[in-house]
Amino acid sequence: MKGNRQKTFVVEDSESQKPEKNPSPERKEDRKERRREEEMERKRELERRKELAREKEREKKQHQQEWRKELEKERQREKELQREHLRKEPSTSSKRVNPEITKFDEEFEQDIQKLEQSICQLDFRSKTMATMWMDKLRQPPQNADEARSRNIITSHLLKCCGDNIFNKEPFNHPPPPQNLTTIREMMFLTRDSTCHGMPISKQMEPNANLTQLFSDSYDGGEFLRKLPVPRDGAFFIYYMQPNL
Repeated sequence: MKGNRQKTFVVEDSESQKPEKNPSPERKEDRKERRREEEMERKRELERRKELAREKEREKKQHQQEWRKELEKERQREKELQREHLRKEPSTSSKRVNPEITKFDEEFEQDIQKLEQSICQLDFRSKTMATMWMDKLRQPPQNADEARSRNIITSHLLKCCGDNIFNKEPFNHPPPPQNLTTIREMMFLTRDSTCHGMPISKQMEPNANLTQLFSDSYDGGEFLRKLPVPRDGAFFIYYMQPNL
């Protein structure tokens, strides 16, 4: 009897797990309705993503247009300065030096000296970054556009030095290998730019705190990379400023 009951139970249980061979019309209609809703939801999600992409593209184009307008204003201003300089110091046929670059060089020398004095109170890492950027800026410009970009970057650093500019993107890293004109265009930088960070700043990533920790280290995180740095929790670092 026990064996028969057990056998009957197993058979009934296995039969209950079999899919329904002939679902009722109501079930069929429900399934179709669910499929339609799922398909509509997928289409709506796809449309939302497309709209977000279009919105980002519109913002990017608008930002570029605004930057081009500012750049055109800057060029007009530089042309006015050049004409003013030519009126005061007319060039001769024997003079081969570009008067526009000469004017830029005079402006640069004044700003770079002020910047050197401004970085004296910075911490070790910020001072290191400032020195690397100033070395990049001191490289002779190849043309008037690069000289103009050099001066605009220098003026921005001088204006924002009190706002910890060398702790913000992109000046908290060594300067990239590109020329100063390209670097300035990547930053959408003009003489009227504010000190609240550059547009090329990356969005926060999942490990942004860890990345920031490595970035703020005076050795660029070389020492920390050799250690089992925790991804969660916290740890203590005792920082000693060396005698320089």
